Amino acid sequence: QLSGQLSPRLFRKLPPRVCVTLKSIVDEEFLWAGHIFLGFSKCGRYVLSYTSSSGDDDFSFYLYHLYWWEFNVHSKLRLVRQVRLFQDEEIYSDLYLTVCEWPGDSDKVIVFGFNTRSAPGLQVNMMLMSDENHRDIYVSAVAVPPPRHCPACRRATPPPGPPQTPDFPPAPPSPAVAKAKEFVADLFRRAQGAGGGPGGAHREGGDDPPPSPRGPSPETPPAVPGSPPGEPHPPGSSPEPGYVNYTKLRYVLEPGEPPEGEWGAPRGGLDSPRYWGAPLSPCLPSELEDDKISLPFVVTDLSGRSLRPLQDRATAQGQYLTVEQLTLDFEYVINEVIRNDAAWSRQFCSFSDYDIVILEVCPETNQVVINIGLLLLAFPSPDEEGQLRPRTYHTSLKVAWDLNSGTFTTVGVGDLTEVKGQT
Repeated sequence: QLSGQLSPRLFRKLPPRVCVTLKSIVDEEFLWAGHIFLGFSKCGRYVLSYTSSSGDDDFSFYLYHLYWWEFNVHSKLRLVRQVRLFQDEEIYSDLYLTVCEWPGDSDKVIVFGFNTRSAPGLQVNMMLMSDENHRDIYVSAVAVPPPRHCPACRRATPPPGPPQTPDFPPAPPSPAVAKAKEFVADLFRRAQGAGGGPGGAHREGGDDPPPSPRGPSPETPPAVPGSPPGEPHPPGSSPEPGYVNYTKLRYVLEPGEPPEGEWGAPRGGLDSPRYWGAPLSPCLPSELEDDKISLPFVVTDLSGRSLRPLQDRATAQGQYLTVEQLTLDFEYVINEVIRNDAAWSRQFCSFSDYDIVILEVCPETNQVVINIGLLLLAFPSPDEEGQLRPRTYHTSLKVAWDLNSGTFTTVGVGDLTEVKGQT
């Protein structure tokens, strides 16, 4: 039986992690070229913009082009498609352009343009213009770019082999994702400790390797070439899911540190377990500056002396400390659960914020039941009368995460509850 309570807190403003300035993702040359950005497509993959151009004389007509840009947070927009609007039409005045999509048709967008025949420089409120006889109206239906395989993606080396790491630095995580990663890594250590494993504290020297998130293996796998003696290869018969990241790092004392005791432990206490502190730091160690997935750990011994991470294939001389980290991409999980298991998935537009509540942790099966409270934009039910415009809703998603395999399964999806007074 599941137990727990959903936080009643409502989200009252747009979270900072989804606020990206236009100048940070668009090259300045496109801004100088007069691109007017309309916003996101319904699927959230593209940003739309248009340009207007005309000749220098009074008798030349205007040309309008619609642009599709692929959106990735913390990287520049990539131009996917350029389409001329209102072809075969001679337009001799500037137009107001709007774009709309239907909830049930994701293959095309409708571009609506009209002029006002107003005096130059006159401010016109589009909501107050009611005289249809004083406008020229133009409409274009534009196909959405088809999804295609990213040429930069490639499959990592399958086991047996070195631990899988990307060949290029991933995008830096948002503060909320980093906070969730920190929590999940700590949750995994607690679950292992409750099941009798060493948890977050390990003996040094590599003689007692920590457990893997994929669960116990019936046999000891062969060691990786170049790894220290006694450190086995990370087990696992299948590649990890794309939304899970598992890292394993080794730490040793900084060069020149006096070997007083055993990493701060009393002399003679060689068999007592050694603990490590891992407070968050705003910067990463120099060896990990390009590893944007790993959390910025600062590892010290009991005396406060800093430990430095070893390179992947470096050989440790003497004692070292192993730190394991397991992370889950919650935003990916939210999108996948909605896309595959929500009855209202075709109404869904986007989500703006979420809360995570751990309902249950089972140390025997390493199953974690998670409730995700979600604030989102969605179209109302097609059965409702009136103008269909996106509204703000609150719902909850419940998933079970298997720490042995890294996979998650959907336990339940809540109904949409409209949040009044939110835009």
